[in-house]
Amino acid sequence: MAKEDVQKSMGVFAAVFAHTGELSKEEAKELSGLDDNAFEEAYAKAALVAKKVQAAESNKVEHFMNHLGEEINEYMDKFFL
Repeated sequence: MAKEDVQKSMGVFAAVFAHTGELSKEEAKELSGLDDNAFEEAYAKAALVAKKVQAAESNKVEHFMNHLGEEINEYMDKFFL
């Protein structure tokens, strides 16, 4: 279960870069190691992160980390109780 949650988190992380054009969608999927359905879920979450980061006027890395954390919380919260 831990491996799957980490892969989903990595999928969201990598997919943000696909949304910004730094990686292709396939490259992001390959980096995540997820199957098609799980990656599509991660890709949708990443779209929300990318949209919020692109709208930020400053501190984009901080916004990236905060919004990424919001989207992957369901995968990671059990590790940091």
